[in-house]
Amino acid sequence: MKKISVIVPVYNVEKYLKYSVGGILKQTYKNLEIILVNDGSEDNSLAICEEYSKKDDRIKIITVENGGQGRARNIGLKNSTGDWILFLDADDYYDNNAVEYLVELAEQYESDLVITPLRVVRDHAKNRDDFSIVNEKIIILNKDRLIQEMYYGRLLGATPCGKLYKREVLEKWPFPDQLFEDLAIAYKHLMYAKKVVVSNQYYYNYYQRLGSTTKSKYTPQLEDFYRAIEKNSKYLEEDFPDNRELSVALKSRMFTGGFQVVNSMIDSGMTKEVKAKSLEYRKDLFMIIFNRKITKKDKIKHILFAISPNLYAFARKKYLSN
Repeated sequence: MKKISVIVPVYNVEKYLKYSVGGILKQTYKNLEIILVNDGSEDNSLAICEEYSKKDDRIKIITVENGGQGRARNIGLKNSTGDWILFLDADDYYDNNAVEYLVELAEQYESDLVITPLRVVRDHAKNRDDFSIVNEKIIILNKDRLIQEMYYGRLLGATPCGKLYKREVLEKWPFPDQLFEDLAIAYKHLMYAKKVVVSNQYYYNYYQRLGSTTKSKYTPQLEDFYRAIEKNSKYLEEDFPDNRELSVALKSRMFTGGFQVVNSMIDSGMTKEVKAKSLEYRKDLFMIIFNRKITKKDKIKHILFAISPNLYAFARKKYLSN
């Protein structure tokens, strides 16, 4: 039975650990090593983790100064012993038979990276037990198609959550020390893995708070998003220099994903910077409108913002929340 190391960065999540860590302890697959990386928590998270460790000797706690999720994941990897790695954000949770399913796929297809989609949930009270497979679809794609699907966020995303990695993939390409570290390195994970298997079955529950339009102030670190895009652009130049479809997919990701930066600028009253961003979006408006792989909602956001930042800000507040 393969040993799976589950790595959980923990930072001020005392309300959710009973779902995330508690859920991992309920897994039907038992050969687990659970690495809780306390990333400088200032609430009661560490104490809760210590209580869990007293009840289950599979748990190992590592406490470090706050340095972000990417750094915490790397530290967890270095302190783990499993040949396979699974990540979990501390406010999310897996279905109880998730690890068993992922391991079965890895073995069946002799894959070193297994990917499942994220199920958005609003309520932790509806914690999910074992679920049977329904209309399962397993997809094995060429690398260029995998990358394209990641940029559009359809079959798979850049997040490491919901993915089972062979250890060597992560040791070769650790997470960079920046925001949007997943987008900055996911390309390399997909390219390095000898075989990637994608399933349509939902086993990872991504907790998303209601009211996604909650104001968030701009910080220079948010520009890491564009640095991650630049890294991906260099990757494409090296590996797929003549693939226009991938270039369009990456540019589309830059615009759709860039709304997180745009929204923070609007919330921070950065009128001049927002206007400059609006002009950038206007230049590629038709590319977005006629791209069938972009969702209707993202097209509407792009059109509104390109026409008028004020109109977009109004619509965002009234109609575009999740």
